[in-house]
Amino acid sequence: MSSKNNKNSKNTKENAEKKKSYFDINRKKRTKNLKTFVLPIVGGVGILLVVSMFLFSPNTSKSSFGALGSAHEHAAFLVKINGKNIDFSLPKYQVQSDYIHVENGDGTTLHRHATNVTFADFLDSVKMSIDRENNNNCLLFDNGTQYCDDSQHKLNAFINGNLTTAISNYIINNNDRLLLIYGNETEDQINKAVKEVNDIKIQFT
Repeated sequence: MSSKNNKNSKNTKENAEKKKSYFDINRKKRTKNLKTFVLPIVGGVGILLVVSMFLFSPNTSKSSFGALGSAHEHAAFLVKINGKNIDFSLPKYQVQSDYIHVENGDGTTLHRHATNVTFADFLDSVKMSIDRENNNNCLLFDNGTQYCDDSQHKLNAFINGNLTTAISNYIINNNDRLLLIYGNETEDQINKAVKEVNDIKIQFT
């Protein structure tokens, strides 16, 4: 009887050791899998998130700007859509960027306060942009509104009275005159708009 009990006890102990060994092996496999597969994936996702923050942050372009105060230039500008001026004197457009902005309740003088800051940077700051990449030549707003070239309407840009396709990357200088105009204007109407921007009194302060 005692011999049988000892045998059962021994078998129970061996089974327990086998189970322990089995769980130890599985735990080690899970730990190895965690280190081999899961941790690199989590790390990769973390790196992607950090990179995305830098790439898609609206302030990313500031890295190419000069220091604040490295420039102080002033230019007159108008943005006209279907014969009406966008009123940049409204509070929602005032001083939306330290680097280039309209200020003091004025909506026709651009102030540039750093080097390498473009007209596109100003548009970005007031939630607008120009899309020329897909040949549809659009003025875009962040609310989804688009003003694109079609059979009757055109988006045209002028710098100091000269037609240009490079207004987005233009860096303003003192006394420049910029016009962005969308609509079906005649040549005479466009000339009047150019004169209108030429007649603006620039706020040199």
